[in-house]
Amino acid sequence: MRYRLLRQLKEQDGYARCEIDAPVPPGTGWQWCGPVRGTVELEKTGAAYCARGRLEATVLLACSRCAATHAVPLTVDLVESVALTQIDEPQSYQGAEAEPPIPILNGEVVDLSELVRQTLVLAVPARSLCRPDCRGICPYCGTDLNEAACSCAAEQVDPRLEALRKLL
Repeated sequence: MRYRLLRQLKEQDGYARCEIDAPVPPGTGWQWCGPVRGTVELEKTGAAYCARGRLEATVLLACSRCAATHAVPLTVDLVESVALTQIDEPQSYQGAEAEPPIPILNGEVVDLSELVRQTLVLAVPARSLCRPDCRGICPYCGTDLNEAACSCAAEQVDPRLEALRKLL
């Protein structure tokens, strides 16, 4: 996701549009199906730059109920403050603001990989279901209840709570 746009961005009304169709940057912690696609517009706003756009990608997640792997399509609207500073310089990540702008320069090229990676990581849902009516797995025998019924007793009580049951 490298673009030779530095000259365009440094002009008085610096503006550039980047079409993205590339593999998801490494380091997200998830498996992805296919590339990330979308558009990012970089626009000069005073001393800083604003990145706006929309990204689409598909991530593979484990179902929160049955642990089956399934594809989750993501569509993310992006609005982020970026800076024309070097990605590999530690001082680029420091600033007076609570959230300093994301550096996007790699030598003389604009590199949007880190911006895209961070945006996608934040968009991945904490929990996901393989389908809305997922029944999960049996907590006693581990049978996937979407595929078969189990023969476990419907009401098994934790032995530590048996004393409470006697009170009823």
